[in-house]
Amino acid sequence: MILLIMTILTSLQTPAQDMWALRAGRETAGIPSAAGALVYYNAVHSLTREFSTDELIRRIGGGDRSLIVPLTALLVSEGRTDLAEIYWGLGGMDLPATRNDLLNALAWFGRYELYPLMALESPAPPDMEGTLHADQCGAVCALGWMIPREDGLFHREELVSSADIQRLAGFLSVIDPGITYLSKRSLDHIFQTTSRDPR
Repeated sequence: MILLIMTILTSLQTPAQDMWALRAGRETAGIPSAAGALVYYNAVHSLTREFSTDELIRRIGGGDRSLIVPLTALLVSEGRTDLAEIYWGLGGMDLPATRNDLLNALAWFGRYELYPLMALESPAPPDMEGTLHADQCGAVCALGWMIPREDGLFHREELVSSADIQRLAGFLSVIDPGITYLSKRSLDHIFQTTSRDPR
């Protein structure tokens, strides 16, 4: 099924806006009325009615790559095209990293620099108090590697943003400040294959 869908998507020459509309399972003027397109439309809508965005992401994280199409469709239908592009680009082979993923990586691989600040009990953002990595979060924020959002909360469930990446690039030369997101796999690669290079 997924191969049929991918064949349809790659074979149709349509403007980018029409292509994202197709990925959302919507009919567009630029898409010919074909049996394949109808199969796609029905498959997408049956799956997006069955699962929420969070459930689709959880299942993809568990290895079900076939759900990347309905997830993308659901994100586009919600107006979250930028996020849909990220998941589509990763193709279910990886997931974008959350702020919590980045915090965990920094807490482990930067632990020797964090220990002194953790001893000083640097305060963590309110939504991180009482969590497993509260002390590390306080230390990471004190060092400036990450900072709370404008509302003063850490928002560990949010994806690492381009602003997070640019901030971290000021401390790690291996981080490209021009990229817009980090994947979980790229996080592992960055921290496991390179040593920290302070600027």
